[in-house]
This record gives sequence, structure tokens and C-alpha cells, in this order.
Amino acid sequence: MKKLICIAFVFALFYYNQTLAQTNDYYLGVFSNTTKTIKFTIGAYPNSISQSKRNDGVIYSAMRIAIVNNEKAEAIEWSDYKIYILLKDGTLFYNFLTNVSTGDYACKYTVNPGETHLQFVCFEKVFSANDVDKIWLSFSDHQFLSLFLYKDDVQPKSPATNPVAVPNKKQIKK
Repeated sequence: MKKLICIAFVFALFYYNQTLAQTNDYYLGVFSNTTKTIKFTIGAYPNSISQSKRNDGVIYSAMRIAIVNNEKAEAIEWSDYKIYILLKDGTLFYNFLTNVSTGDYACKYTVNPGETHLQFVCFEKVFSANDVDKIWLSFSDHQFLSLFLYKDDVQPKSPATNPVAVPNKKQIKK
């Protein structure tokens, strides 16, 4: 009987951790110039990190980013810009350029006013969302723009009353 109660407790704890106490971490930055001809938001989503194997057998990590261009701004010509990641262990690295010219892994594209572009950026490092400490966007060797950590605490209601989780956005300062 004690064993059954213990198993039920462990199952309940696992269920709570997996469904009731989920958080969605993401990094955001909103950037513009003084004339507002450039105004966009970039989001980096560490929870999307996955590992794959290249044709040469090397394992790499990929992470989803989104670029949202303001509807009144000029088109953004994205050209091999870099996402830098600092891990909690102090390791700093940036994404590599792919040879793809279209699709989710392309490194050069245009984001027209009012549009959103989703893509994956690839890193020659195996890491997970829990390893990430900070993220930056770099347009050149000397210009780094910080992305700020946000958390959505996902607290779903009872499935009978409301099956949709309601996020509670919190900016985390480091």
C-alpha cells in the first residue's frame, strides 16, 4: 500500500511539473533609429533548441528566431548578422553561416514592412535552453545589441473550464 501511495505521489509531482508549472523563456529586443525608418523586434527562443547532424557528421544546435518589422519602417535587409550566446559556464559563441539561400536556415533575406520572418540559426556547439545565460544580436564586429530575458509562466486552468493556458509575462533582469 505504501508503495502504491509513493508511486501516486511521484506521478502527481511529475504531472504538476510537466503541466502546471511550465515556463516559456525567450529573449526579446526592440531596435530603431532616431528617424524610425528602422524599427523591428527580434525574438530568440532557447526552448526551440535542437541538435542535428550535418552531412559531414558534425552535430550542431539550431535555435528559432523571429524578426518582426514595423509596418511603417523600411524593409530590413538581413545579411549574415550574428546571434551571440553566453552560456552559464562562461562560453561565448555565435551562429555559423549556412549555404542555404532560401527557407528556414537562410542567412540573407528581406523582411518587408509589417512582416515577420521566422528562421533557425545554427551553432557549432551542443547546448540546451538551460545552459543559456545571455543573448545578443550583432550587426558588425563592434555593435552588440542585448536581448532581454522574458518568461511566460504557463498556468492552465482546469480542462473542463478553460483549456487554454494564459501567459503571465515577466521581464527578468540580470
